[in-house]
Amino acid sequence: MLNFANVGQRRDWNSKKWARFAPDVLPLPVADMDCTIAEPIQAAIEARVAHGIFGYDHPPANAMDVVRAHFAREYDWAVEAEWIVPVAGVVPAQFAANRAFSTGNGQVVTPTPVYHSFPRVPGISGDSAHGVDMVDTDDGRSLIDLDAFERALEQPQNAGVALLCNPHNPGGAVYREAELQRIADACAAHHTVMVSDEIWADLILDPIAHVPMAKVSPDWGVSILAGTKTWNIAGLPLAFVVIPNPALRAKFTHALMGYPDITNLAWHASIAAYQHGGPWRAELLDHLRAQRARLLRFIAPRAALTMARMEGTYLAWIDCRALNRPTLHADCVAAGVGPDDGAAYGKPGFLRFNLACSAELLDQALMRLAGVIDEA
Repeated sequence: MLNFANVGQRRDWNSKKWARFAPDVLPLPVADMDCTIAEPIQAAIEARVAHGIFGYDHPPANAMDVVRAHFAREYDWAVEAEWIVPVAGVVPAQFAANRAFSTGNGQVVTPTPVYHSFPRVPGISGDSAHGVDMVDTDDGRSLIDLDAFERALEQPQNAGVALLCNPHNPGGAVYREAELQRIADACAAHHTVMVSDEIWADLILDPIAHVPMAKVSPDWGVSILAGTKTWNIAGLPLAFVVIPNPALRAKFTHALMGYPDITNLAWHASIAAYQHGGPWRAELLDHLRAQRARLLRFIAPRAALTMARMEGTYLAWIDCRALNRPTLHADCVAAGVGPDDGAAYGKPGFLRFNLACSAELLDQALMRLAGVIDEA
């Protein structure tokens, strides 16, 4: 069951999230959760630690079978074992992909705003990021502007690789299959590899299926998947990069030369999560839905605040620009609540709230936020 009882100990264990602000500030930035992990994952880690020897190990013998079964069950996707390239983390996989697929010294199309690794990734190959703005859809989602995306791929500076985040961080929009097909068609037309960060695929709050990019586009798509966000094991990084195209897979594998091995504990934690973490995940999703509802009730009577339709993730993206308050984030911190500043994503006037905390902590944070917003 979900357990937030140990949250007070996070500063003692050097949590980046809890060290971001002064001790009297409730932290709601860094994308990890304040709950302890599922018992089967804890047991798998403890069993491996009890062995007492941490040398060079092969992955657990059933690892690929477990991963493939998860993909089949959750995404209705039959993945061959050889398509999967394990990497010690999603962000390292992004950098390796740009190194593998870029033509060099060009422009890599990325959505904006987006998680902060995306604009940095192209630099590994001497490229620059070509940001394409997110736009609001009729159903309240915030998605990449598909028309602008297609135009960007047409440019001669196109480096032959583009980046996507699905579900999107920040905001939580989930791309539909038709939208992904349009992206895939544009990439194929312009010989561009679409690298899709899908770390949030198992944290979709609404009854919407996640559709992997590499399923939509086996020839040009690369899907980076992981259980580390969903099961709160980000400190044990392990990503599964699915590349059906053998030529692309060979390039990617070559680009991984010199990358660190995946740790023993990361393997055991992720495999236990995929194999035995279903009931815990279901409870987590219920909790996050309730947290989302709590936040929406807070926003509803405040006309100056709007929120992108959050279909997945636990990262709410709140538009506060109507307040016309350049010091908003600093004022929040001074009042004892610490979300992420939208300026860090290139969007001043927005706040990113991490809802993966206890209901009590979120209530306290919203009370403090009310003191800031309502005084305006």
